[in-house]
Amino acid sequence: MSLIASEIFSRRISSLRFAMSAQRLDAFVSSSLPTVRYLCGYSGSNGLLIVTGNRTYFLTDFRYQEIVKSDVVADRKIIGKGSLLQVATHQGIFSRLQKIGFEKDRLTVSALETVERFVGAKRIVFTSGIVEQLRAIKDESEVAMLKSAFDISDTVFQKILGIITPGMSELELSAEISYLHKKFGAENDSFDVIVASGIRGSLPHGIATEKKIRNGEFVTLDFGCLYSGYHSDMTRTICVGKPTAKMKQVYNIVFDAQQRGCDSVREGITAKKVDLISRKHIRSSGYGKYFGHSLGHGVGLEIHELPRIAPKSSDILVSGNVITIEPGIYIPKKFGIRIEDTVVVRKEGCEVLTSSPKELIIL
Repeated sequence: MSLIASEIFSRRISSLRFAMSAQRLDAFVSSSLPTVRYLCGYSGSNGLLIVTGNRTYFLTDFRYQEIVKSDVVADRKIIGKGSLLQVATHQGIFSRLQKIGFEKDRLTVSALETVERFVGAKRIVFTSGIVEQLRAIKDESEVAMLKSAFDISDTVFQKILGIITPGMSELELSAEISYLHKKFGAENDSFDVIVASGIRGSLPHGIATEKKIRNGEFVTLDFGCLYSGYHSDMTRTICVGKPTAKMKQVYNIVFDAQQRGCDSVREGITAKKVDLISRKHIRSSGYGKYFGHSLGHGVGLEIHELPRIAPKSSDILVSGNVITIEPGIYIPKKFGIRIEDTVVVRKEGCEVLTSSPKELIIL
């Protein structure tokens, strides 16, 4: 672990401790993998992080002991067997702690039963969003990881433009995207690749099917990849064959709405105003009822993070937020269009991470 990385995790733990003190917590406990990775660097599949006022403890099992040695920043690293909470209890980590925070949004009923058994119900304090609020503001090391993920997805988009032909199934195209992501260095897809062609484009989350792509159809491609734990997320809608005048008209409405949304992003603007700027353009063009989802969301160690870019969001954008801008128009039994960029909020505007062209591409 480099000195720079150690300093980054130290700053994050300090920020967490400040949030803990505001809630008068003696400790914060998490087994949520995005939370744990953010706070100490762990990238395995089973781990427990305990942060007290002056110590950090990381626990995992035998499978990850080599990863722990090289990647994890913690004052004490423990390799145990069975329930990691039980191991922590036997190690006496909780013995003098009274108010112990657990992430209520991350606990299953089964996990809660385990916590109550080994920690004691009276000492449990349920928390919500403590680390998520910290993660919403990316540092430059995180932006660098995101840029690498987007470089891969942009490269994949350019490659698939030379592959798409009438008669290819949505599933074939989805498989090509997944294959190319890994070929160019990604760990995995960020989510199931969305390929929605023709009338299936009216499904905002139209996961690929056996449907064949036909001439004269829009194809919506929503995909992203995972690189060093960070996600890319982009959407482009292309046309295979010549579009109708109506298709072009609606595409241009979405294009303009998306660009207006991007142009409005800056530090200090409310998330709901960004949403309104894009949404208002679609409404004024007569297609408001065909845009039913929020404009965007945060992206990082998880594909959906804070802040929420939505009509009822109370979030205010700050420098370092990484958000999607993804308006769409979905006309049942006809077609659908969505265009999505991911941007970094800066003081005077935004930095667009997606470099693929947004103008209508006709194959």
